[in-house]
Amino acid sequence: MTSLLLVRFADETVSFLPSGALEPIRQDIDLTYVQAGFLLALFPGVGLIATPLGVLADHLSRRLMAAVGGVGYGVGLWLFAVAESFPMLVLAVVVMGVLGDGLVRAVEVALVDVAGDNLEPALARTNLLGAVGDLVGPLLLAGSLAAGFGWRGAFAVAGTALVVYGLVLATQPLPPPRRGPDDHPPLRGMLAVARDRRVVVAALLVALVNSFDDSFVGFAVAFLITDHAVDPAVATLAAGAGLVGGIAAAAWASRTGCRPTSLRTCGAVLLAGVGLLLAVPNVVTAAVATAAVGAATNVAWIRLQARYLALRPGQAGTTSAVVSAISQLAVLTPLAIGFVADRQTLTVAMLLYVALAAALLAATWRERTR
Repeated sequence: MTSLLLVRFADETVSFLPSGALEPIRQDIDLTYVQAGFLLALFPGVGLIATPLGVLADHLSRRLMAAVGGVGYGVGLWLFAVAESFPMLVLAVVVMGVLGDGLVRAVEVALVDVAGDNLEPALARTNLLGAVGDLVGPLLLAGSLAAGFGWRGAFAVAGTALVVYGLVLATQPLPPPRRGPDDHPPLRGMLAVARDRRVVVAALLVALVNSFDDSFVGFAVAFLITDHAVDPAVATLAAGAGLVGGIAAAAWASRTGCRPTSLRTCGAVLLAGVGLLLAVPNVVTAAVATAAVGAATNVAWIRLQARYLALRPGQAGTTSAVVSAISQLAVLTPLAIGFVADRQTLTVAMLLYVALAAALLAATWRERTR
């Protein structure tokens, strides 16, 4: 079980490196900002293209997928560490994105079977470790730079760790795919899941929740700086409370399984947090507001993940793949915020977050705590 819980820690630690080391990479390899931006967009984009890997996790050996994914993820990081040109970086990102997605999908589906009725606490623990990975990634990069190994050293160390992780997963007795009378070939199974109204509803709720991910913190910082003249360092520190709130919520959920908290409560906390930020925009309220948003986002994500992974027994991987594809609608939120902010003000644009929180609250209004 421990090796399965570590997958989010590994993924979150590694996923920070390309963006965190963006400027050193750009200067070292002489990239334009357009090329650098393309690399950052390609990383999640490749994951979307690799969505069918989630379907395969319902039909192939999870141990094989996890092992190949972990080792391949590490190899992609090594390719990044030795890259000397833009095409080499593109290749490294593609390898990292595709095989890393295979790793996460296979381990996630195996965790569903291993955890059984304790799925919510297990997901809370793996998301808590993922939040810790959000801190380890910057520390790894900063340590490598300070020690004189540069950004390449951080990628090499992370690559070695992922290869070892993949080899460890190869030794684990992960459960095989379930077989039942309603089994479908991969394509038919994916279409059946996509037609399931429960899956679509869960995916749309995930899209609403994902709208409050990292981009909210970024816009909250910009809102404080541009519209309320808060010092950039202070604004960043205040908004960083969202990370603390998320970690605290995941730690709490790992002990309680989120059961005392409904999605309706999460929607109410999101609405209150955004409303507080906009109504009383100072450093103290910004810290409280972003911590509330971070906590509500993490709890809502854990609840939704546990819900959709259990909707269709034997098709957890396919369901996860479909939900992931539909929930990509969340990427429209920062685009919409930027569009409105360019034409009005960031204060006006931030009202979209109020609308999104209200939409989540309305969609889950009749849900009872369970």
